[in-house]
Amino acid sequence: MIRDKLKQRIKFSIIMLIIAIAISAATFSIMIYQVEGEKEVPFELKKIIVISSASVSDVNNDGMVNSETVGNQEVPTEQQQNAEQQQKYLWEKNVIQTNDICILLNKNEQFKEDQIIKSVKIENIQILQNVKLGKIQVYMPNSLDDGIYKYTNDFLVNSTLTYTGATADNKKALQVNNQGGCIYISFANVGLDQYKSNDDQEIQQGAFILQKMNIANEDLKCKVSFDLIIEVQDKSYKTNIVLDLPVDNIVGQKETHTEITDFSNIVFKRL
Repeated sequence: MIRDKLKQRIKFSIIMLIIAIAISAATFSIMIYQVEGEKEVPFELKKIIVISSASVSDVNNDGMVNSETVGNQEVPTEQQQNAEQQQKYLWEKNVIQTNDICILLNKNEQFKEDQIIKSVKIENIQILQNVKLGKIQVYMPNSLDDGIYKYTNDFLVNSTLTYTGATADNKKALQVNNQGGCIYISFANVGLDQYKSNDDQEIQQGAFILQKMNIANEDLKCKVSFDLIIEVQDKSYKTNIVLDLPVDNIVGQKETHTEITDFSNIVFKRL
């Protein structure tokens, strides 16, 4: 009898030990997955191109800027506004500091299954570090004929930007090549002051105008993040991307750009 009870206890202990080992192994695997993510994904990040510049546009007929100005700018008094309305300028332009981003996806030839892209989404957009001067807003490519972006409310990205898989890239139609292609998004500082002048014979294209406005690079710096989700036929993979904007010291230059190719810190996880 005692021997039978002892055998039962030994069996029970062995079973509990096996369960504990299995739980520990599963927990360890989950921890490793959280750090390393998927070993192989059907599509990889090949390159992220960021181009920082600035653009100008005419003010509205009522003399007000199109976008809200925030930050450390003073709100003009009614007397100042009346005086400004009486003053006529040769140049009176809204200034937008732009950060246009192109994300290139490449098919992973080492992936065992043949997959195509159903969609690529950008969501969970966050401003981790805000600008000292202005206001950051997010824009999709415009669907019109002129230029890649129009910085108007019609093309604001409110929460999610979705590109559908197609036979070729078409940024205006928000389509990405289902074998790997490019998607586009822009983070723009639309809250900068107007540039008013009677001295310039012409306005130089690009970010030269920021220097004329006595804007410092430190005023424009921000850090943004967003989730990138690649959906294939039967699975979805998500990673998070963090970018420091604008690229380099943009003030006094036409534009600055960088190409990011080191994605050793990028982890894709299956949804």
